[in-house]
Amino acid sequence: LKALDVVQPDGPSFEVTGNLVTWQKWSFRVGFNYREGLVLHDVRYAGRPILHRASLVEMAVPYGDPYPPHHRKCAFDVGDYGLGYCANSLELGCDCLGHIHYFDAVLPDSSGTPYVKKKAICMHEEDQGILWKHVEYRNGHSESRRSRELVISSIATVVNYEYLFYWRFKQDGMIDFEIKLSGELSTNLPSMEEDGLPTHGVMVSPGVNSQVHQHMFCARLDMAVDGQKNSVSEIDVVAQPLHPKKNPYGNAFMAVENKLETEKAAVRTADSNKARVWKVSNSSGVTNRITGKPTAYKLVPFTRGPAHPIMLVDPSSAVAKKGAFAQAHLWVTPHADDERYPSGEYTPQGDGSVGLPDWTAGNRNVAEEDIVLWHAFGVCHLPRVEDFPVMPCEITGFSLKPENFFDGNPAIDLP
Repeated sequence: LKALDVVQPDGPSFEVTGNLVTWQKWSFRVGFNYREGLVLHDVRYAGRPILHRASLVEMAVPYGDPYPPHHRKCAFDVGDYGLGYCANSLELGCDCLGHIHYFDAVLPDSSGTPYVKKKAICMHEEDQGILWKHVEYRNGHSESRRSRELVISSIATVVNYEYLFYWRFKQDGMIDFEIKLSGELSTNLPSMEEDGLPTHGVMVSPGVNSQVHQHMFCARLDMAVDGQKNSVSEIDVVAQPLHPKKNPYGNAFMAVENKLETEKAAVRTADSNKARVWKVSNSSGVTNRITGKPTAYKLVPFTRGPAHPIMLVDPSSAVAKKGAFAQAHLWVTPHADDERYPSGEYTPQGDGSVGLPDWTAGNRNVAEEDIVLWHAFGVCHLPRVEDFPVMPCEITGFSLKPENFFDGNPAIDLP
């Protein structure tokens, strides 16, 4: 291939002061620790708070082969290994392209002595095509603006798999979290019970079986939409029944909003047939000048790849109990300093008795509170020959999208 150069002769548009990043109207602080890896703090747009803290707090990777010893095969990559410990020292070129700013990370070793992991975090700008465009058909006048994103990334190698994490800040006020999965498949011989032909996997090479599995992630989003007091509602788009006055022609459909007021009511699953999203609204009296309704951001699932199911194992299994966070796409809790990891503090010894199901058993109020969203999402991976010997990236993720947060398109003023 011929060279494709990314050149910024005037330098990047972001500024970095310590761990504080400012870019366009965005500002946030970058953190990093041994367990979660990359963490974002105090995310704001034009000084208005959106997120107090955001990170990936757990992963579960259950395998679907029922034959021993594979029925116990399920890594919890965040709690068992630590994404910070497994993070790569990134290199210019394939890992990061363009005008790059790197952040080093300071981590403790097994004796508690600090050490520096160089270039654990990469930050750069990316061109993302057209952001908005319109042609006035009457006179042919055209206006369009290109989209630029600020991307903060980290990559972890957890034994055989690579996980590439990207937070993407956009000029229209959106935030994307994207995960790319690469590396090597976990492989083995077919089980004796399968008579040489795997029933729960695929022969990716002669004598090499790769089992069906899932990668279930959990993001912890400590929301602060225009302040600490927030509420959550679920929005579905539904068809309206025929009605002689309200829907005489049968074409009507509308958005129906349901407020989620308690923890148990807020345990939800995604539904792409209803275009389901979850809206986080300000509860401190901050309203939109146009609509008069509370300002909000919405969590839109599966915007970075196709929709995937919750964890498919039986609820009685040890894997399901330990990884119970993956039994739903959304959990909501009131903020508590000691509720940090959805499968508990110590996953290698975990039995499912601590974590999200235990915390939400009290059915606490989550309306007009300082709330935390726990979003479970992932990839159901059906291996194929093309995934061997090194897997092309699979992609998953979600978006946080402004919902009547602004008075108009915030990117309309781009030069």
